[in-house]
Amino acid sequence: MTCSLRRRSLLAAGSALTLPALARGAAAQAAFPSRPVRLMLGVPPGGAPDVAARLMADALSARWRQPVVVDNRPAGNGNIAAQAVARGEADGHTLLMAQASILVLNDLVMRDVPFDVERDFVPIALLMVTPFMLAAAPGLPASNLAELRELARARGGRMTFATSGAANLPRFAGEMLKSALGIEMSNVAYSSVPNAIQDTAMGRTDLVIDGTPVITPQVRGGTLKPIAVTSAERFPMLEDIPVVAETVPGFRSVGWFGLVGPRAMPAPAVQRVAADMRAVLEAPEIRGRLLRDFGAAVVANSPAEFAGFLTAERQLYRGLVRGSGVTMD
Repeated sequence: MTCSLRRRSLLAAGSALTLPALARGAAAQAAFPSRPVRLMLGVPPGGAPDVAARLMADALSARWRQPVVVDNRPAGNGNIAAQAVARGEADGHTLLMAQASILVLNDLVMRDVPFDVERDFVPIALLMVTPFMLAAAPGLPASNLAELRELARARGGRMTFATSGAANLPRFAGEMLKSALGIEMSNVAYSSVPNAIQDTAMGRTDLVIDGTPVITPQVRGGTLKPIAVTSAERFPMLEDIPVVAETVPGFRSVGWFGLVGPRAMPAPAVQRVAADMRAVLEAPEIRGRLLRDFGAAVVANSPAEFAGFLTAERQLYRGLVRGSGVTMD
C-alpha cells in the first residue's frame, strides 16, 4: 500500500514537471516566429536573386508581423552564408535561401567546404527555377539542335561553348547536352557572363550557355540567335524558342533556389515556413513579378518533395562532375 502511494506520488510529481515543459514547447512553436528572422543569402546585394529574396522577405514580414532581414554573405561562393545557418540556432529564425551551387556543387568542386549538406540542413521548399538558354553567334550555320548536331559531327568535335565559369551549373548543362546529342564540344570558361556573351557574339566561341534572364535580352536584340531552352517544356514568355526536350525527350536542366534550415529545426517550424512561403509565392503579384522581372518560375513545393529533388540533383551532379574531368579547386 505504501509503495503504491509512493509510486503514484512520484508519477504525479513527474507529470507536474513535464506538462509545463510541454506547454512551453508548444507555445514557443505556436508563437513562431517570436523574433526577427534572418534570411541568409550567398550572393551580393543588388542582383536579381537579392531583389527576389527581398521581395519574399517583405511579404513574409507582413505575414509574420516580424522583420525578415536579408543577410548577404557571398564569400566562398555562398559557403559563408551556408555555414552561418548550419551553425546557427536551430529554431527556425535563421534560414538559408540557397542557389543550387551551394547545395549540389560546392562540395564536389571545392575543397574544405565548411558544412555537410545532408548532415547540416533540413529541406524546406524548392522556391523557384530558371532554365538555361543555348545561343549561338549569328553567323553560325545552325539554327536548331538538329542542325547543331550535324554541324558538330561534320566538324569532328571542333566546336566550343562558352560559360561564365569552369565548374558552374551552365557548364554542366553543356556537358549534359553534349552527352544527350552525342557530340563533342569544348568548354571555354570566362570570368563573367558579359565576356562569354561578347566573345560568342563576335564568333570567337560558337555557343554560349547561361540563364535565360541574361541571354534573352541578347537574343531579342539580335546579338545572339537562340538554339534551345533547357526547361522540360516551353517556358513562359519564351514560347517561341524550342526546348531541348523536343529533340531529346526527357532532357531538363535548370538553375534554382531552395530554402533550408539547420538540421535540428523543429518539424512544426519547418512546415510553418514551407506553408507560408508557398502562400507568399503563389500570390499572383509575386509569382508574376518573379517571372516577368527575373525569368523565374515559382515551384514552392513541400519539404518532402524538395528533399527528394535535392537527392536527385546531388546524384546527377556527382556523375556530371566525375564525367567532366573537373577537379577540386
